Amino acid sequence: MTDGTLRPGALAGARVFVPRGGAWGERVRREIERRGGHAVVAPVIGSAPPRDIGARDRAFAALAAGEYEWLFVTSAAGVEQLVAHGITVPATTRVATVGPVTARALTDAGASVAFVPTGRSSAATMIAQWSVGRTPAATGRCLVLRSDLAAAVVSDELEMQGYAVDVCIGYRTVGIDLSADTVAALRTGAFDVVLLTSLSVARELRRQVGTLDARTLVASIGPGTTTDARHLGFDVGHTAHTQTVDALLAELDARTSPRDPGSEDPR
Repeated sequence: MTDGTLRPGALAGARVFVPRGGAWGERVRREIERRGGHAVVAPVIGSAPPRDIGARDRAFAALAAGEYEWLFVTSAAGVEQLVAHGITVPATTRVATVGPVTARALTDAGASVAFVPTGRSSAATMIAQWSVGRTPAATGRCLVLRSDLAAAVVSDELEMQGYAVDVCIGYRTVGIDLSADTVAALRTGAFDVVLLTSLSVARELRRQVGTLDARTLVASIGPGTTTDARHLGFDVGHTAHTQTVDALLAELDARTSPRDPGSEDPR
């Protein structure tokens, strides 16, 4: 644990809790270590197969066959499922993503992204901005790829506009139990920074850990996650202005103190 101060180049020497694993966790770990910090990747959530695997596989096959005009992807975890099942998005299918992180994941997977919303990364923002200037369509088949926990915001709006919509539950979000040592470290202030990257992460930390040590800076990836986390009782000390983990780490590295009023996010 440091003395409670994060100075310019502030991640240098900081011990940072990274709550997701896989390719995402490894990329975040490398970025933290590039900035001189020590990242502990300890996933609290993961992806499991959906309850209806057959429905997922049929939707994936239709997508690969070019049966959709638009594909809407609401998380980078959805992209991981496409990659894991060897699905290539055809050039004839236009892709809309919930934000830049998901767009980058798709680009890395070789797909071309036609639409990325600006501002807050959320399903509501995506479909609201995508819909601007469009007239209701009598035809046009769309696929919405999401988790079991995501709301039907995108599919409901598309149906109201006259599109034929298929919803693919690509995966289930499940909790992963932390080791007893990690739980103890979170409770006793062994981490300088804890990253909150989603409501699911916040829920699992609350369930498994309860209250984090007051000396630990809780850093949120965006305003929506901050609002959710505060409802769960977290004292969020920093919210990323641009809703990506890269922006969050850059902002943390530029802070002078976790409790510096100039560094706090607006409530």
